[in-house]
Amino acid sequence: MNFSEPTGIFPGSTLSVSVTKSCPLNCAHCNGRYLEHMVHIDDIEKYVDRYNSFLISGGMLPNGEIPFKPYIDKLKALKERYNLKYNFHIGFPKNPPHEIEVVADVVSFDFFADKNVLKEIYEIEREPEEILNSVKPLKVKKVPHITVGVLCGKITHEYKAIEILSEHFESIVLNVFIPTKGTKFENCEAPSIEEVGEVFKYANKYFKDIVLGCMQPKGEYRKHLQEIVAKYANFIVKPVNKNYKYNGCCSFYVR
Repeated sequence: MNFSEPTGIFPGSTLSVSVTKSCPLNCAHCNGRYLEHMVHIDDIEKYVDRYNSFLISGGMLPNGEIPFKPYIDKLKALKERYNLKYNFHIGFPKNPPHEIEVVADVVSFDFFADKNVLKEIYEIEREPEEILNSVKPLKVKKVPHITVGVLCGKITHEYKAIEILSEHFESIVLNVFIPTKGTKFENCEAPSIEEVGEVFKYANKYFKDIVLGCMQPKGEYRKHLQEIVAKYANFIVKPVNKNYKYNGCCSFYVR
């Protein structure tokens, strides 16, 4: 599928909120670092005058779940009072988190086509079918995400993941691994831009909406990356040309 110039998305108008104050998993690519920049859900109401959309996530429990349930009533009340939108990033629950259906506008989830890659990063055991079975029954829009090169910058399961997901979804968000200080993978290299471009090219054969997501290495890497994937993606988050059409999480805008 050939696209015209990709549509730019500025994610900053969606605030990231965590239902936990830490993460016990200390995963190889994150080690809880990304939680440090999230607002805790106890403080969410302080921000409703500046934001009308929120990414709701948090640290995963050892069983792969994120403990949303204690906060659903609060999120529902705030949604109704302030006309808010929520994107839930759900981790790897064993069972569908049906409790979020009453408040979620969209569900974002990470997918792995290789259980061994997933286990090496998260120390969680899930077959690809189990991930799908925890998401597909949810009565809300669902948007799969793949982090290209997530295993220390190496391309592993990505092509197979694209094939599997294309059987169930029309849209895909492709993030790109960022080596992050303070993690097991901090000394890894980001995947080569050429390799990432080939993954986007492959996804282009299968999906109606393809997004370069908000996780991208910065600097010249990002600039070159966006030049390469512009041929294959119809949405780019954080475009270097700052040509934004939409504001907020990309998952709100794809099919």
